[in-house]
Amino acid sequence: MQGKKKRNMAALGVLALMVTATLFMTGCTDNGDVQEVSVVGSSTNLPIAQMAAEEFNREHENIRVSVAGGGSGYGINAIIEGTADIGMASRDIRPAEIEKVPNVVEHTVARDGLAVVVSKTVYDAGVTDLTTDQVRDIYSGAITNWKDVGGPDEDIYVVERADTSGTYGTFMELLGLDETAAHSTQLENSDVARTVSTADYAIGYVGMGYIGTNNPAVALDGYMPTMENVLAGNYPLQRGLHFYTDGQPTGAVKEFIDFLMSTRGQEIVAEIGFIPVSG
Repeated sequence: MQGKKKRNMAALGVLALMVTATLFMTGCTDNGDVQEVSVVGSSTNLPIAQMAAEEFNREHENIRVSVAGGGSGYGINAIIEGTADIGMASRDIRPAEIEKVPNVVEHTVARDGLAVVVSKTVYDAGVTDLTTDQVRDIYSGAITNWKDVGGPDEDIYVVERADTSGTYGTFMELLGLDETAAHSTQLENSDVARTVSTADYAIGYVGMGYIGTNNPAVALDGYMPTMENVLAGNYPLQRGLHFYTDGQPTGAVKEFIDFLMSTRGQEIVAEIGFIPVSG
């Protein structure tokens, strides 16, 4: 933001490469008649899909679900280009993207609050609650020192996200920021959490499943990013986590989505730290 922020340049470009997490089933049929289901996209959705695929594959010896990251934009593009069966996104598909895949179907598999996390040093110094206006000013560059929000007299180390990230797009949209205002680094949820936890005066934003002891979440406008506050509509930064398909899913693709929407699938959502939408 106008050259005022410190950047995590060491991480720049590292996670622009797709982080692939392919999950192999344990019981392929002898004749190789196995149906393949490919799931790619959002790093926020990734742990949900990975855990669900691992369990689903164990129970279906004639289906193999493989899961890979790459970001929400990558997932939606994969549906547009027909290179994946399911595109994961932690943001809503955009009108311009729908024009390219008019039969797209949205499956909301979970809900999430965008947690604003800070370094433990900052949290312990008293920055435990921010307003959305303060967060907006930090990310626009209007506030650059922690003392301006009740913290220590130290520069704010702003950890940013890749502009292909659904988390980035949703965050900027919910705060009313121009997406070009932030010069985003190539950071995924896990990288943001790790960077904030190892820095002294950092701030970042992650899905609820990535909050940790050393990267605590602050309250926003008096509300913590909890399941109860998201469901009640009190927490200001929240979104749906989606699977997108080109048309209504059938066969093995439908079976996997049905599993994720089942009671057990939604238990997986909760176990990882996100908010179930059914079951």
